[in-house]
Amino acid sequence: SRGDVTNCLMASNPDIYCDSESGSGKRVKVWLTGSSPFDMTFQTTDYADSATVDYFNFGKVSNFTGARMTGFTIELRDANGDLMSGLDPANAVLFNLAATQIGLGARLPDGLFGAGGNEADIGFFSDDRAGLALTSSVDTLSFGALSNPEYVANFGTALVDDTMVPDGLFWDDNNDPTDESSLIAWDNIAGGGWTYGTLALDATALNVRLAELAGALGLDEAVITADYADGGLVSSEIVAAAKANGLFAVDPIEDLRNANLNYTLTIADVDGNEFTVRMSPEFAQIVEEAQTQYLFSTAGYLDAAANLPYWDLGNSALYKTTIEDILALDEAEQAAALASVGFSIAPAFSSLGFETARDQVAAISNMAPIAGGDERAKSYSGAQSWLMGGDLYGLFTTSGSQSTYDATSSSIGYGVDALAFTAGIENRLNERTSFGIALGAVNATAEANGGLGEVDLTGLTLTAFMRSQMESGVSVQALLGYQDLSYDSTRSVLGSTATGSTNGSQLFGALQADYLRDVGGFRMGPTASIEFYDISVDGFTETGAGAFNMTIADQSSNTVLGSIGVLGEYQLPSGNGVLTGSVEYTVVSGSEIVVGSGFAGLPSVSYPVQGLSDNLIDVALGFESVLSSNASSEVALRAGYGGSFGDNYARHGVQLGINIQF
Repeated sequence: SRGDVTNCLMASNPDIYCDSESGSGKRVKVWLTGSSPFDMTFQTTDYADSATVDYFNFGKVSNFTGARMTGFTIELRDANGDLMSGLDPANAVLFNLAATQIGLGARLPDGLFGAGGNEADIGFFSDDRAGLALTSSVDTLSFGALSNPEYVANFGTALVDDTMVPDGLFWDDNNDPTDESSLIAWDNIAGGGWTYGTLALDATALNVRLAELAGALGLDEAVITADYADGGLVSSEIVAAAKANGLFAVDPIEDLRNANLNYTLTIADVDGNEFTVRMSPEFAQIVEEAQTQYLFSTAGYLDAAANLPYWDLGNSALYKTTIEDILALDEAEQAAALASVGFSIAPAFSSLGFETARDQVAAISNMAPIAGGDERAKSYSGAQSWLMGGDLYGLFTTSGSQSTYDATSSSIGYGVDALAFTAGIENRLNERTSFGIALGAVNATAEANGGLGEVDLTGLTLTAFMRSQMESGVSVQALLGYQDLSYDSTRSVLGSTATGSTNGSQLFGALQADYLRDVGGFRMGPTASIEFYDISVDGFTETGAGAFNMTIADQSSNTVLGSIGVLGEYQLPSGNGVLTGSVEYTVVSGSEIVVGSGFAGLPSVSYPVQGLSDNLIDVALGFESVLSSNASSEVALRAGYGGSFGDNYARHGVQLGINIQF
């Protein structure tokens, strides 16, 4: 029990009860994510011996929304979703607003602000509690701004998001990793770096604590005593000693995004024997008005940069003015301006590599297997080859493509234009098998919708491939390639231009099988393939846009394609031309791309962006005609088209080349 209440709502942990000691794990932990409310629905049973029963709530709410929470509400709703205040109290669940002595409110953990909680004898930042302002009614608790002076000076008046908490230097002062470590210092970005907090209540206790700290670090006590000042910077010598010591660790101060919740519910005979406790986060206006998940994340970051004092490197006023200017725009202009603040073109880095590698796969896999016993290579469906003597053949093709990626809730839309050149050699190992190596050069540009920016890519590709024509008539091709890539990006942000450069690499491969048979005047049959693309892009920092330059973290992604369809070819009656075509159903599965970005000098935030995942219809058409032929050489022209069509993605590509056989 707690005070006058003999019942409670608490987390389900073995051997833990309402009257268990503080810190034993009683709190029901709720993680608020995104902008949507969180509902907890309870079923009730009518209790004949009492008209109402009070339940004290042990709760904790954590901010994982992606933005500062300026407040949140807790509402009591009936089985129909309506607020309880309109019901007869005899048939409702209501807050007991008179039960204040046992706890009514929300505050940060005492280990940071207060009496120290379970970790110490005093709060690290302040010995005064940090509570959220409360406005209450019988069915709604509205929590608002924090007002603790130390909290406001460092973190503003809102509850920070998990991505915004600073790092802390923690000390396992009893060499027991199973319990809470003690917080010694925190990384105050605007204040110069690692900063001491409050370590003890009085001078005597402080001297003991500093002596223990010196012993753990292997330093003279005088060094620690001379260095320590509550709110002062930690010397680089002590920081280095701590980071090299296994008893110390640098971890986020997670409790800064947590608020402990205490309130009492008076539960009567509820209609429908069901009620819901709804928690709804509240945000700054710029965040509330965001129209997509991507814009919500971007607005949350900009709002933090403007309002988190410990992030203020001198640009806070500029960010606040920017927010005011954006809010003054109409809805469409507001969305465009906000999108420009973030690194909205980031997913295109992976897409550029994917598109150029697909061109390389097509350039090689569209070359016909070398038929056993034939002294000349035969071009097929796109690539060009010429006999270089003996069993050695040459391969050349040029191709271009245009792709469009539609906007999603987590990314903006963009288009990709790509151009590729491929040349290689292929050696026949026996009558049915050949092996080759090809070198390719690629160039591509991605342009974001709305003129928000572009990314240019150049690169070189090295690909090894093998083909085999089985006696059964099945043709198999396999290839493995590597790309070395260079990127240059341009981002338009609120009248300025930010530029960046970086490098990347990609490993890709494909396996394809065909089985063609004569059907009347055609050769037709099934075709199937699988492809993979695994790309990595190095991080970089932009220049040119001042306070809006961004640092982009390393990113990586992979994409897998599986296709099945029908392939065919037709010899023209004149004998001087071949038509080819195929239709395939392709499933594309792309991994989630985690894009870490933030204003230069400030912490970055990870933006998850879903990679390309779609069901495509792939169509390919080709035509080949011999231009000249004699006993010593042959010249043929080959042109081809390939298209991919999905719900959120479309691609058009062409290939053109000359086939020369010597």
